[in-house]
Amino acid sequence: MSVENTEENGNRLLPLCVDLDGSLVKTDTLYEMVCVLLKTNFLAFLLMPIWLLKGKANLKHQIVSRVSINPSSLPYDSNVIELLKVKKAEQRPLYLVTGCNEKLANEIADHVGLFDGVYASSETLNLTGKNKSQFLNDIFGEKQYDYLGNESADFPVWESSNECLVVGDPSFFSSVNTKFQNTTLIKRPSASITTFVKAIRVHQWVKNCLIFIPLLLDSRLFDNASLLAAIGAFLAFSLMASATYILNDLLDLESDRAHHKKKFRAFAAGDISILMGVAVGVVLSVLSIIILLFLPVEFAIVSLVYLITTLLYSFHLKTMVILDTCVLAGLFTIRVVGGTAAIGAEWSFWLLAFSMFFFLSLAFTKRASELHAMAISGKKSAKGRGYMVEDKEMVTSMGIASGYIGVLVIALYINSDKVISNYATPYLLWLICPLLLYWIGRIWMKTTRGEMNEDPIVFALKDKISYITAAFCAVVVFLATVNW
Repeated sequence: MSVENTEENGNRLLPLCVDLDGSLVKTDTLYEMVCVLLKTNFLAFLLMPIWLLKGKANLKHQIVSRVSINPSSLPYDSNVIELLKVKKAEQRPLYLVTGCNEKLANEIADHVGLFDGVYASSETLNLTGKNKSQFLNDIFGEKQYDYLGNESADFPVWESSNECLVVGDPSFFSSVNTKFQNTTLIKRPSASITTFVKAIRVHQWVKNCLIFIPLLLDSRLFDNASLLAAIGAFLAFSLMASATYILNDLLDLESDRAHHKKKFRAFAAGDISILMGVAVGVVLSVLSIIILLFLPVEFAIVSLVYLITTLLYSFHLKTMVILDTCVLAGLFTIRVVGGTAAIGAEWSFWLLAFSMFFFLSLAFTKRASELHAMAISGKKSAKGRGYMVEDKEMVTSMGIASGYIGVLVIALYINSDKVISNYATPYLLWLICPLLLYWIGRIWMKTTRGEMNEDPIVFALKDKISYITAAFCAVVVFLATVNW
């Protein structure tokens, strides 16, 4: 723990009052509960302005009366917790003083087990800012308590407190230190650019390269207009996808925190605030819409279908067994459809059929790897999903079958009149089938052994064998175009 003191206060056992949102926990419980409420009942969004008319305290009361969050799942600041343990050992009185609604505040205090008392917002009193300062002065007396907070809204409280304990980065601490004399810093670094890049999952943009497949199959790679349209479509889809990733993460905070890997995601870990996530999502969406204005209307329609499908998946479909994987496969296939619409290419039944079966296999791979991890950790079911550990064998069987059916579609396509007329040596394309059979078989072998990253796309990006297989397929396609 990193703590810096600017003034000593001796050993006076003044009570230490601790803020909750952004201080004890690296998130805002109000916005957390709003996310839970919207996931449970999206139409409640229309009621929140009405609740707010009676004050923010009433808004918090209305929300907490409808939904709840698990206190044990919240991202507590380990530095603050350690400090409180030290103060508790010194027999300092500790109080949780928060703008959070009293019902949730008491649940959190019970979970932490360090506080001597809790003061929180009621249905009529919003215990923040000047209200909190006046409240604490009435109870303890001015300058007769220390206060731990994290934001400018805490300035009125620090003004009346004996010692100002500041949770934040050195820059914010400096602004506090210029106004108050007796200050202590509990360091919490700000989110870096790398953190934001990971949050919007730029590495997942590789999935949108599927948009370029129709461009390649239609031999328009060197057509400037088509190439520019495909690049624009790629950027529009990527920005839109990143916005939906943020939405998905915000709706899945509690379930992500129960996951052995997803708990380290920026929003689940509290590294990026929910409000900041919403702001970034809005900016990404606006940029995507601007790009869409310069692309064909057909592509904009496909993008709208993708967005609606993603929203349905985030709010509900992800909890439905089998249907969730079909939707994931469909989202991959929509990317191929988008690439076709962007350049006005001819529709290919074979390409769409292959995409659906192939990506359904990869979707099942993701679920199978999750079930394998659950089995190892001793869990019986996935939080926020509809799968049980017992489903692993069935999921594996369906995934392998889907992958091999995809190869069968390729085999039938190779024998079609279109391929025979478009390639000088079409029989060489048959070599793609054993290459794909090998790759799919290897992917599933890795999955059943528990060696698969939960996202097979990410795994393929780091896997040398996948690159070698793709290179061989490219060589085969090139050789098939040569007239021997």
